[in-house]
Amino acid sequence: MALRLRSARTSDAVAIAELHIASWRDAYRGVLSPDFLATSIETEFNTHWQAALTGRRRPGAVVVAMAGRHLAGFTAAWREGVNCHVDNLHVRPGMRNAGIGRALLGFAAQRLQDQGAVSADLWVFAANQGAARFYLSLGAEVEAPVARETYGQTVTERRMYWPSISALIAACAR
Repeated sequence: MALRLRSARTSDAVAIAELHIASWRDAYRGVLSPDFLATSIETEFNTHWQAALTGRRRPGAVVVAMAGRHLAGFTAAWREGVNCHVDNLHVRPGMRNAGIGRALLGFAAQRLQDQGAVSADLWVFAANQGAARFYLSLGAEVEAPVARETYGQTVTERRMYWPSISALIAACAR
């Protein structure tokens, strides 16, 4: 599969929201409310991505992975001071474990390092053990679980971080 990474465009908002919805419905069944995943998520994510990709953008990068003409995955990472905060990293269900997430994360981290980021972090639902294993395989350090609110629901999450963004970029390149 030939994969092409590029910056997201305003015209990608609907496809990103659709992939984001599909990913959450697949990965967070049993973690988040079935009602939220069945209905509310569509309005939330469509509104979010339309706003995120139009008008004035935050410092950072939204990157898409294209497999031919199809969106295979995306990531959104924002610069917060000298930290790269990975807000989203999603790969289309059925395409996971093919290196797409690693490629997206490395590409976005490099972009944010170019913007001055020296460290990186993200939050993972504690129940999402596959994601936690993935980030640990890339050298992430992990903090103790904490209860946080996500779309009005209390969920146990863990902050995973890389004190050196260079180490994250190198791990993604392997």
